[in-house]
Amino acid sequence: MRVHVDRRFWMLGAVCLAVLVLSLDFTVLNVALPSISSALHAGTADLQWIVDAYSLAIAGAMLPFGALADRVGRKKIMLVGLGLFFLASVAAALSETAGQLIAARAVLGVGSAIILPLTPALVITTFSGRERTRAMAVFTAAVGAGMPFGPLVGGALLRHYSWSSVFWINVPILAIAFVAGLLLIDESPGDPRRPLDIGGGVLAAVATVALVYGVIRGPESGWSDGLTVTLLIGAVVAGALFVAWERRVAHPLMKLSLFAEPRFTWNTVAIMIVAFALAGVIFVVPLYLQAVQGFDSLGTGLRIIPMMIGLLVAGALATSLDRTIGGRGIVLTGLVVLGGGLLLLTRVDQSTPYAWLAVGLSGCGFGVGAVMATSLAAAVGTVGDDDAGSGSAVVNTLRQVGSAVAVAALGSVLSGVYRRELDPLLGGLPAAAADTVRESVFGAAAVAETLGPSGPALLRSAHQAYVDGMGVVMWCCFGLAVAGAVLCLAFLPRNGSPAAPAADDAGLTTAAPSRG
Repeated sequence: MRVHVDRRFWMLGAVCLAVLVLSLDFTVLNVALPSISSALHAGTADLQWIVDAYSLAIAGAMLPFGALADRVGRKKIMLVGLGLFFLASVAAALSETAGQLIAARAVLGVGSAIILPLTPALVITTFSGRERTRAMAVFTAAVGAGMPFGPLVGGALLRHYSWSSVFWINVPILAIAFVAGLLLIDESPGDPRRPLDIGGGVLAAVATVALVYGVIRGPESGWSDGLTVTLLIGAVVAGALFVAWERRVAHPLMKLSLFAEPRFTWNTVAIMIVAFALAGVIFVVPLYLQAVQGFDSLGTGLRIIPMMIGLLVAGALATSLDRTIGGRGIVLTGLVVLGGGLLLLTRVDQSTPYAWLAVGLSGCGFGVGAVMATSLAAAVGTVGDDDAGSGSAVVNTLRQVGSAVAVAALGSVLSGVYRRELDPLLGGLPAAAADTVRESVFGAAAVAETLGPSGPALLRSAHQAYVDGMGVVMWCCFGLAVAGAVLCLAFLPRNGSPAAPAADDAGLTTAAPSRG
């Protein structure tokens, strides 16, 4: 039976619209934090929780909701997630205290945890063969677009409106996505007889939340801090108990046998590596453009657009590359191009021409787009349609953990290099001023303004210290990309993407009806 292509691609548009909002929400808030601090009288701890509540809720809720969707139907759960994200966006925009905003951000995280694993599952179970590769490339471009566009959208909104605009912008987009999902997404049958693995869900939530919170706290409070150590040990213990539980329970939340399948394991590893590298780039490059080059939020967002162009190019080439070099070849090519982009970024200094940065960012975007689209389709494709929600939740949870670990670990590396280079220069400053300089390059700029003729020299040193730290971060990401390429070359099977059926003359595959 030939599938109506128009309807399927309209559904793909609705899914991409939903994930675009979610991706924007990861970064758009960062540019609004100073305004939120002033308007809501939020201290540093409040701002940290406004950011972290979102990540922690995603980490804890993703696996259980992925399994629930396979049981009761993906369309129902997807609409619940969109509705929850809509209501939480309204609540966040109307918040009058930091506590209210933190609670709203936590609910936003739950909504995101519902939507994130279901969107690729919907794409993968709707499309097949090379159409799946093409659709996943479009989906990945939508996911990737939000992160670099977050500062751009946030900067543009904050020039004319209050901080609440970064949440109000979600409302009309989510309303369209909800209606489109209601009309265009076909319900998957689900299996209501399958028992819910409540014990596994609790253990998975405890393990992932403890791990993510531990790595978030580490750079701020120190890795030897009592609570940080307790969280990380707790994550290990809960993770071990989760594995033991899943081996014994009749209907597990996560099928551990998945990791015995090389296509699932090594495509998931590739996804985690590019997520780590992407988090590193998004973490250090916008700060470089703002703190060292002096651009505002809007100018910074515009200069990150080459990364989006790289993602779009990867999507445009996905189908032809799949025909010529196959899924494994695409993953290896993506990791090599990602490594090349990161290598260029290791050479950035205070006066690097923007063209050099743009080429590096476009290489990173292409590499991330190529790997993410191909590996996600291949990994979830090994699970089967009935468990696509659970399989996608596993991959996305690991991707989220990889991103959190990246920000924590690379933040520690950046801070260590920055402080080590500046410490010998701060002996003549008052203790409070020296602490401010050590805190961040923005703090160094504030102190430099008060020092008169000696201020520019301190600022140049702070800029150089940041650039040196950024270089070390990019070298870490480059090394990981190279290691990933070597591992995938050695262990990723040659059929690294699902087999593609023959296409007709119009380039459209003949597939079974969509199951949503």
